[in-house]
Amino acid sequence: MSTKRRTLHAFLAACLILACGGCASGRGPEAWDRGGLVDGQVGMLRLVHVHILAPPKDEQKAGDDLGLYLTLVNNGDREQILDGASTVHADQVVYREGDAPANQAIHVAVPPRGTVSLQEGHDRPHLELVGIHRPMGATPVDVTFRSPTAGTLTLRIPVLPLERGAGSPSPRK
Repeated sequence: MSTKRRTLHAFLAACLILACGGCASGRGPEAWDRGGLVDGQVGMLRLVHVHILAPPKDEQKAGDDLGLYLTLVNNGDREQILDGASTVHADQVVYREGDAPANQAIHVAVPPRGTVSLQEGHDRPHLELVGIHRPMGATPVDVTFRSPTAGTLTLRIPVLPLERGAGSPSPRK
């Protein structure tokens, strides 16, 4: 084989290695684009597709409530409980079901190897940030979730536009 041909093969091999290496760049499933949604895990309890839906920043005001949506997945053989969530960006985080008042304490039981959806949808149960302190726009919000059976987990949750979901919680009265 000629020197030119060997040089060309070496060059092409180097280009292929660089191209493949750039594609992988250490990205695993946890780093894949999830459409702006966040996942996390504490103990055997997974929090999947966590996000907040909000109107545009200029339509928000201090004191508004914003929906916090997620799916809970229990990877264990015993019931897991989510019994609290908090953030410095709102007065409180509560559980809301349908038209019930937004002052319900959080207590969500996830059966062994089961799933509980707290995703958006008309009159579906979800979590809610009550009394936001300032308009949030699209700034991600740190929220800490508490489980007496699994521990605590803080996630940086994206604030997405309402059109990304099925709707928002009822306005605060």
